[in-house]
Amino acid sequence: MTQEELQLIAVDRLKTLITATTDEFCTFDGHSDEYVIEFKCRRTHYDTQLIEHKKYTANLDQADESGKEFLYIISTPEGEYVFNISKLKEEGYDFKWEDRRMPSKTDFGGKQYINKRVGYISTSLSS
Repeated sequence: MTQEELQLIAVDRLKTLITATTDEFCTFDGHSDEYVIEFKCRRTHYDTQLIEHKKYTANLDQADESGKEFLYIISTPEGEYVFNISKLKEEGYDFKWEDRRMPSKTDFGGKQYINKRVGYISTSLSS
């Protein structure tokens, strides 16, 4: 699935118009009147999904500044998952943050590995 296809599914599920960001340096992929949104299309399904701390912090800050909520929307071969990160944080959800050695980029050659701070979200928390 492409990010554009996932965005169309999100529009249908959320019943809101989503505008894709065009700024390549923007920390999020889309927004609506209510949400700041990050999309991820995964080729493999895991019952627990990763979120990078850097994205978590930047997008929560952006959402808070604009009076919106931060949604993290993921597609896997088993379906689409919508996580309201703002609500999870407010409820005290434990993301189990840790540092992991991971590829710096997912889909580009010459993979360099760097340490990334990541957390985990159970797919059972999807709305």
